[in-house]
Amino acid sequence: MTITAIHPRKSIFRFERCGAPFLAASLLMASSVDHAQMSDADEAVLASARRTIPSVNADWVVAMRARDAHRATLAYARDAIFVSRDGRVLTGRDEIEKFAAERIAHGPTLVDGSLDDDGLQLAGALVYEWGHSSLKWKTADGKLQSTSGHFLTVWKQTSDAHWEIIRNLTL
Repeated sequence: MTITAIHPRKSIFRFERCGAPFLAASLLMASSVDHAQMSDADEAVLASARRTIPSVNADWVVAMRARDAHRATLAYARDAIFVSRDGRVLTGRDEIEKFAAERIAHGPTLVDGSLDDDGLQLAGALVYEWGHSSLKWKTADGKLQSTSGHFLTVWKQTSDAHWEIIRNLTL
C-alpha cells in the first residue's frame, strides 16, 4: 500500500511498504517532510477533504452546544467505529448517536470550543486526520471546566462525493 502524507505546504512523502508501525511514523513525519509533488487526482481528493472536514468539525461543536446528538453524529458512516477516550468501543452510527445522547443528557453542556486538524494524510481512498480539541463545558452546578485532547479520524469519500467518518479515536 502507498501512503501519501500531506505537508501543510501541499507537498507529499510516500511510504511504499506500510503497516501499522509505518503508518504511525508517517503521521508523525508528515508535517516535517517536503518531497515529491502530488498527482492531480490526489490534489482533488485532498482539496475536497480540506473543504469538508473543518466545516464538519465546526458543526459538531454547534450540534453539541445545541445538545443535538443526531446532528453531532451525522458525519459517521452507518458502520463507523468510535473509540472513546476511556477505551469504550462503539460500532455503528446508531450506537455512536446513543452514546452522544447519553453524554448530553447526563454530562456537562458544551459552551464553546473547537476541533482543529493538525494534519491530513491520504492513504489510498482514505484520508487520515489528526488534530486536537479545546472545549469549554458548563457543569450542572454552573461551574466552567475546560478539556483538551487529541484525535485521529479516518474519513472515506462516498460514491456521491460526500465525506463520512469510518473510524474515530479520541485520546
